[in-house]
Amino acid sequence: MSEIPEEFVSRKRYRRERLARTEAESLLESKSRELFEANKALSEHSSRLELAVQERTEELQRALERAEAASTARSRFVATMSHEIRTPLGGLLGMIDLLTLDEQDPNKLELLNYAKAAGNALSRIVNDVLDFSKMEAGVFVFEEEHVDIRALVESVRILSNSHEKGANRTIIAKIDSSVPKLFLGDATRIRQVISNLVSNALRYSTEGPITLRASATPHEKGVLLRVEIEDQGIGIPEEKFTSLFKDFSQIANPLTSAAQGTGLGLAICKRIIDGIGGNIGVESCPGAGSTFWFELPVAVVSAMQSDDVEQDIQDTSPIATNIAGKRVLIAEDNIINQKLLLTYAARMNLQAELAENGHIALEKFAPGKYDLILMDVAMPEMDGLEATRRIRDTWPAQSIPPIFALTAHVMDAIEEEARLVGIDRILSKPIPFAELQSALEKALSRPLPDSTEAAPAKADPAASTKPTLLDWMAPEVAEKLLEFFSHDGLDDLALKFVSDTTSRLDKLVAADSAGDDEEVRVQAHSVKGACLALGFEEMADWASQIEHRKTHLANASVSETAHKLSAKVAELETILRR
Repeated sequence: MSEIPEEFVSRKRYRRERLARTEAESLLESKSRELFEANKALSEHSSRLELAVQERTEELQRALERAEAASTARSRFVATMSHEIRTPLGGLLGMIDLLTLDEQDPNKLELLNYAKAAGNALSRIVNDVLDFSKMEAGVFVFEEEHVDIRALVESVRILSNSHEKGANRTIIAKIDSSVPKLFLGDATRIRQVISNLVSNALRYSTEGPITLRASATPHEKGVLLRVEIEDQGIGIPEEKFTSLFKDFSQIANPLTSAAQGTGLGLAICKRIIDGIGGNIGVESCPGAGSTFWFELPVAVVSAMQSDDVEQDIQDTSPIATNIAGKRVLIAEDNIINQKLLLTYAARMNLQAELAENGHIALEKFAPGKYDLILMDVAMPEMDGLEATRRIRDTWPAQSIPPIFALTAHVMDAIEEEARLVGIDRILSKPIPFAELQSALEKALSRPLPDSTEAAPAKADPAASTKPTLLDWMAPEVAEKLLEFFSHDGLDDLALKFVSDTTSRLDKLVAADSAGDDEEVRVQAHSVKGACLALGFEEMADWASQIEHRKTHLANASVSETAHKLSAKVAELETILRR
């Protein structure tokens, strides 16, 4: 076999390698083109994506601006509706109050009381709806201040006696010593939650005491405050618990239809407690009552000390309660409210002058001319806040009397601005006669003149020797109650005490005759609690003797001590009705 020339093999290898290189170059060129096209497509896609992101961002920004505008409009709507609803409602309730003060016919008084109860129910519904709307609109503001839970609970307990179903019910307050004297929190909102829960307990139970307990346990923030409100009502099935705190929710039971609620009370309580960092819940079972509770971590400002009560400083200066003759400027544009406030002022024997708007109030004001100004917030030409600002900018502070703002607006919405312009106190419409009188008395009262000063020429020389309700009360109790009641309101509370205590003492004497020691103890305990709440220390001591079967220490029987109590109550009634 002949050999293949080497030159031929070299040419063949060369052609093969050249072909392979050509194919490789062609493949490389093809892949390079594909990569170029891919990069070009990626670049175009990236540009489209950037444009889409930009358009989406602009769309989201527009949506955010629309949402903010809607929120602002909703807040404005809530404030406007608050004003527009509360203004006529305040006029309605005020006129009913005025008619009640003059009416002597029992049948007409009964009708007026029904009308007032309906008006108060409407006021509660309006307040619930407005509170709920404020929360939805994001204008529900939480504050941080020093909170005295004992004073707060006592005020709720006392004021609950005026509830339409609270007059003959016992509300027991038990505050554990573990609860600090002062802690940081929102006193107004905590009071609102406790008041709502106590009010619910009264409305959804018909008998038995309402027990309000507070305790505290250590917590990393300070302490964990726990407040419980227990009733003896018909109870709630466990499967209904989750529905209790939902908006517009009520649990069907025989008392629901009579309770006249919106189904918002507990929902509002939950939103408040959630807003201030706490938890709220309920424990209940059918037939055994319910216990609503909330827990709140709080920072301690001042812990309880064993001698805190003895260390309280009391102002022993006698305070004048008669504001007759004081000069008040009333700035109000609403005709109904003008009539109402001028009539209220006449009832208090005040010298009142009317200004139909803030501009007229500014023109009428001069240093030393008025003892107090009642300034409506929403008025034409110049509102009350602007008028107040101009007054304070024009005259020195020491020449300007207290200025109270009257408002039917959402209070949170004007509170900060009112503080900045120099409003001394905000009174929310509708404002009852007794509440306005109490506020004015507190602002206008001053120390009585020394005994060496001459008495007014027309003064009754025997007036100073006549005992009054305040003479019967322990000074510290009287002072605390006068923070919440006018003098007329305190008289009304004392008359309720007279009626209730007279009835209980009759039951006590009957039980003693029948040998029912437990009923004697229960009635005596209740009488003692009522006496202590009003500062009637001597009567409380007698009731305590009966409760603990110690009347023999005073050389008297249970019946004799009860009759002594009855005589004292009758004497108090004579003073109150004089």
